[in-house]
Amino acid sequence: MQINSVSMQMKITPGPRALATDLDGTFIPLGNDPEADQALVQIRGQLADEKFPLLFVTGRHLDFVFEAIVADGLPQPDWILCDVGTSLYERIPGAAPNQGAESYQGVCQTPSQGESGGVTTAQTLASEYRLSDSFAKCLDEIVGELDIERVRNEVGALPGFRMQESFKQKRHKLSYYVAAESVEECHHAVESYLLSNSLPYSVISSVDPFNGDGLVDVLPQDVSKAFALDWWCRDQGYRNDEVVFCGDSGNDYAALVAGYRAVVVANADRRLAARVFQAHAQRGWTDRLLLASKSSTAGVLEGLRWFGWRAGCGLPARGESSITVDQTIPRPWGAVPVGHRRTQFSVFAPAHQTLSLEFRRPEAASAATRLIELERSQDGFFSASVDDCPVGTDYRLRLGSKAIDADGEASAIPDPASRYQPEGVHGFSRVVSRQFPWQHDDHTRPTRREDLVIYELHIGAFTSEGTFLSAIERLDELVDLGITAIELMPIAQCPGRWNWGYDATHWFAPMNAMGTPDDLRHFVDAAHARGLNVFLDVVYNHFGPEGNYWSTLGEYFSSRHNTPWGASPNFDDGSAAKAIRRLVIDNAIYWLDEFHFDGLRVDAIHCMRDHSDEHITRQFGREVREWSERVGRRIWLIAETNVYDGSMTAPLSEHGCGFDAQWGDDFAHALLACVRSRDRLTVRTYEPHQDLARALHRGFVFRGDVRGDRGREEIGNATALRVDTSSVVYCIQNHDFIGNHPLGQRFHQITASETQAAAATLLVLSPAIPMLFMGEEFACENPFAFFVDFGDESLRKAVVEGRRREYPQHDWSGGVLPTDAVAFESARIGEVSAGSIAMHSWYRDLIAVRHRFVRSGLLAGEHLVVRTDVDRGCYALQFRRGDEQLFVVCRLADSTPELRPNDDAMSQAELAEFLQLSEGFPPPILDSQAAISGNSAESICLHPNQAIVLYENLSLA
Repeated sequence: MQINSVSMQMKITPGPRALATDLDGTFIPLGNDPEADQALVQIRGQLADEKFPLLFVTGRHLDFVFEAIVADGLPQPDWILCDVGTSLYERIPGAAPNQGAESYQGVCQTPSQGESGGVTTAQTLASEYRLSDSFAKCLDEIVGELDIERVRNEVGALPGFRMQESFKQKRHKLSYYVAAESVEECHHAVESYLLSNSLPYSVISSVDPFNGDGLVDVLPQDVSKAFALDWWCRDQGYRNDEVVFCGDSGNDYAALVAGYRAVVVANADRRLAARVFQAHAQRGWTDRLLLASKSSTAGVLEGLRWFGWRAGCGLPARGESSITVDQTIPRPWGAVPVGHRRTQFSVFAPAHQTLSLEFRRPEAASAATRLIELERSQDGFFSASVDDCPVGTDYRLRLGSKAIDADGEASAIPDPASRYQPEGVHGFSRVVSRQFPWQHDDHTRPTRREDLVIYELHIGAFTSEGTFLSAIERLDELVDLGITAIELMPIAQCPGRWNWGYDATHWFAPMNAMGTPDDLRHFVDAAHARGLNVFLDVVYNHFGPEGNYWSTLGEYFSSRHNTPWGASPNFDDGSAAKAIRRLVIDNAIYWLDEFHFDGLRVDAIHCMRDHSDEHITRQFGREVREWSERVGRRIWLIAETNVYDGSMTAPLSEHGCGFDAQWGDDFAHALLACVRSRDRLTVRTYEPHQDLARALHRGFVFRGDVRGDRGREEIGNATALRVDTSSVVYCIQNHDFIGNHPLGQRFHQITASETQAAAATLLVLSPAIPMLFMGEEFACENPFAFFVDFGDESLRKAVVEGRRREYPQHDWSGGVLPTDAVAFESARIGEVSAGSIAMHSWYRDLIAVRHRFVRSGLLAGEHLVVRTDVDRGCYALQFRRGDEQLFVVCRLADSTPELRPNDDAMSQAELAEFLQLSEGFPPPILDSQAAISGNSAESICLHPNQAIVLYENLSLA
């Protein structure tokens, strides 16, 4: 392959040639904003140093523009496009004004320091601006010979309309006040009037941000701020993409989507930001929009800098790196857009002295391959800021020299820190945007552990399409069920078309088979709109085996530690370990920051091997907490610890890791041992009934820590040392639980529906955090077997053998191979209607009861007494506060056919004795057997694999 190096000979994208900006809410902040004041000072100084046309494009009347210049200390614009685009004035100092500018009627006489050192008032400003006769004639041609005053009066006579002051009326602008809450209705009323009378006018409406008045303007057909600005560009010889336009409101929309370099300031209505974002996407523009992170004037300055207004902007010179070598702060790994058609690249490759970027060639076969050499720092990081590299650019990393290798091929690999791999793990990497018009960040979501009800799901199997966007359609189901948080199984890029997600090789890239990065953002935003938290399962204990290019760059893999699933990251060996620790923490912050996830579930945290003085899990918790405090966001951290590890949820101040919760596997496996003693879906062995009693009394059976001390803790008194289970996640099945079964069978399939209903009662109404696995709530009949789609045949064989070796207690002869397509295709859960409606209703009722008593404060660990009778398989949770008490009573028995017990129901008297009730019996509010079978018993009793919930409040009796 012929390589023609064109290193650093890229096309330099020119900066903007003019600034056009709205005033209120954009160039003028709506309240006290020191950052905006500072930005205004910088813009004024910059404009004074260079010839850079400034245009005010505003709905204001000219008099109010002058008053704003004086009152707010604004720089004097070269042009004023006012009256919502129906008047255009040019600044000609010393020239006699024509009609319009000399008619200043304002009352603001507060002087300000003029740009030449003199005193400026609104009156003196009026003498410097002249109305454009050419633009006025353009509007006359649109209106023609129409009787404008008749139209003005007839619109004013519509219900709810009130004419604005006479000085706000213009020949080409008819202006009215309406009630703010009626703006949309009045807008449509005017449109209907104009349409029925075939009048060449259009309507723009808004709400005044200062006084809350509804405003309706009737303008010549298609005239707007964008129309006026387009006319100015043609008249002055500018292309649209040479002008930066900044706005914040609905009447800026047309200009924001007209092909200018558009800036939507952060305080803009989020619906406007979404409309503009979508319009740019539909037009195929990837480089003409900035959704600013700052408000008003500060957002304008941010936009100018983004689009290349170079001087004083603080960005690195072209071709230089902005990546610090400080390894204590997050790094922008991979490709990060930092400006208009400009991308910053950062790669940790200490094994190399030279490293280049190769960009995908244009379709023309004769085109030279573009190579950019990165700059190496002393710590092994390579970086470069590359121009003419917009969003959508495809690239690879070229290792070593630019020479062709021994096989005649260039040594090029995808970027392991790529943000998107549209062709999979072996293909080109793609530069993607970080911008997104988030709509629902302000929606309320649970912030207490007690309010969490988690739903674990796999995006690929959650819907028939298996995509982020299709998953949005099922979110309302989860809200109706009572779910408050979604936990996504890993979504980072894995090899093949489907995967459980634990074989990721590109940690920063969402799985291409599930959709684009923006599709993922849409999903998270849609969940937030419904008040749902969204947690992401992340895997930092190993690297996936196929498409793993990290090892070609340096010592990413540990030589001390290993895992059954793949290479262990190097957290504790040599100089590279610091960077690998940063990789993990920066990746976590990346998902939280750029995709607005509310939290992370860290997979198999006990397998993150590290002999450092500060274990990586503590550094992880500490730095994520520090970041969340800086940005002011509630971030959840959940650890999969395999066994109970009190240090995970201990506060950082007490030398803990500062996590919010950890998975409590003991509950699920101890419960399974009661109802299916011959099945063991974990490497640990649980004793039927005895261990469930231990789990309920203490909160755990096995205890350990990340340093490796893990095992069963034998304590003579089963009720001793109970831990706070409000920080423990319980379930009766999860992806591992089901996937470790040789047939991928679910809980109700290896037991029975009534057994699941009883077990779910103990789960949902415990003082732990309950978690459901997708489809559980309607007893989905589809299996969830382990599935992968490796292309490497040796890996396909290895995964099959590895599964059998890890769980030798199973008979694997009848199961589907994880490499077969049917393993994935059969995992899709289908619709609720295809499962058990009775089970779905039972889960919904259980969760509703949980929310009711959590909100009241009764369902809490401090009010709990646990009662167990292991001989009869009876377990009760009693929550008592004063005269109020809630009983959750469950009886469990082995569902193995030959071990199935006789139906020896416990009588009400026996129940009362078990619950230590001396008088009276609380009325039942839930009965699992009645809910699933539809048969209600005449008297209270408790059968094997049945649960009942009792409640009384003696103070209300």
